[in-house]
Amino acid sequence: MCFSATASFTAASFAATAGLFTLSRATNARELPLAGVPLLFGAQQAIEGALWLALPHPGDARLALILANGFALIALVLWPLCAPAAAALAEDDARRRALIMWLFPLGAAFALYSGIDIAGHPYRAVMAAHSLCYINNSPYPPFAIAVYVLATCGGFLLSTHRALRTFGLIVTAGLAVSITFFVIDLVSVWCFFAAAASVALLFHFHQRASVPA
Repeated sequence: MCFSATASFTAASFAATAGLFTLSRATNARELPLAGVPLLFGAQQAIEGALWLALPHPGDARLALILANGFALIALVLWPLCAPAAAALAEDDARRRALIMWLFPLGAAFALYSGIDIAGHPYRAVMAAHSLCYINNSPYPPFAIAVYVLATCGGFLLSTHRALRTFGLIVTAGLAVSITFFVIDLVSVWCFFAAAASVALLFHFHQRASVPA
């Protein structure tokens, strides 16, 4: 779990640094969405770090509300759109790429659902058990959760690249832990999984850049 502002900011710094490296190693425009994923993780963790600092101060309640919904928008709207697109665009095998792209409509549908849900039921963040919980009193039905997991993880698990399949396994494990804790609100346990997933992307782009053209 992300125990403190220090842990969150450390994870944010690592992910952002990884993102700069992966972007510098992208060999073509199709790889840019995937290369930018660590920056997305870094943004999430920076938001959490700011939340750790804001939540203890009642005067920062409005800022905390904005930050909590920023985190939710990245996790529940932007990520389901980006994940299948990034996985498909980075895929070299045309048939596998076409298969992965079938996940994009699922991600888009979930993103639309989440955007409407967030607009009607804004999230708030609370400190609990040395972690941050995101609550909006509008739990997702099991079917929607299944769609989210499929859209955000399925493309990477279907990849022909071993490092991207590893990335998919790490993200799936992170979601499994989050869903396990869903009964006590949506608990953020993402910092360690974001760091581990960023390492998988570092390896993928290092490996790609090392292959002679």
